[in-house]
Amino acid sequence: MPILLPFRNYLWLAPAVLQIGVLGLMAGRKLYRRFPFFTLYNIESVLGVAVLFSMYLAHVSGRIWARTYFLDTALYTALRLAVLYEIYAHVFDNYAALKRLGKPIFRGALLLLLAIALVAATQTHQRGPDFAMYALHVLEQTASVLQVGLLLVLFLFSAYIGLSWRNYVFGMALGLGIYASVKLAAAALQASFVASGNQYINLVVMGSFHFAVLVWLFYLLAPEPVLNRAIGIPDHNLELWNKELQRLSRP
Repeated sequence: MPILLPFRNYLWLAPAVLQIGVLGLMAGRKLYRRFPFFTLYNIESVLGVAVLFSMYLAHVSGRIWARTYFLDTALYTALRLAVLYEIYAHVFDNYAALKRLGKPIFRGALLLLLAIALVAATQTHQRGPDFAMYALHVLEQTASVLQVGLLLVLFLFSAYIGLSWRNYVFGMALGLGIYASVKLAAAALQASFVASGNQYINLVVMGSFHFAVLVWLFYLLAPEPVLNRAIGIPDHNLELWNKELQRLSRP
């Protein structure tokens, strides 16, 4: 609808402008060294918006647009998965054995996701660009499931693992989790709506990403938090598991 066009363009461009602010804050606090994938995720998002919006204004052909959109979405999805591992690694930074154990598990999960995406795509009996796009869509949805799961874990066990709700790591996961939750809900709803209804759903998804970027800005602007355990609390199971894994891993 023409009346929604300015609002859609705002939701398309505004998060990218705010992400430049996110990148500036990360550079000022040198967080790009600790979170290189989250930094690349924001850079790719800004560049992707700049390229796609420029192509939209230039009225490029649908074929060129589809190829560019596919490449942008593929990079975006890969970086989302990398950010998930980055958050996990940072949260368990004090537990070396658990961190080492998580690496092969994460890699195995990633290979499983790729296999699921390919198998699901083959069930459509499509070939060529449609096959690749559907496989990428399935992989993107499974990445959203992982992000929602990570958010739930951090909510449920934040105090247990010593992660303050005011910590920017929690803020990163919170923003990604909110956006991923809305995308999953939108994917379920779009199957039941006609094209006109899907336009409104897409606006909601775009608005959720806008909100996610605002969450990141809020956490980065807040006083610098710390990530450690409360003093005086006895050893909990994570520490015991970590010590046991360290003992078993010794030659």
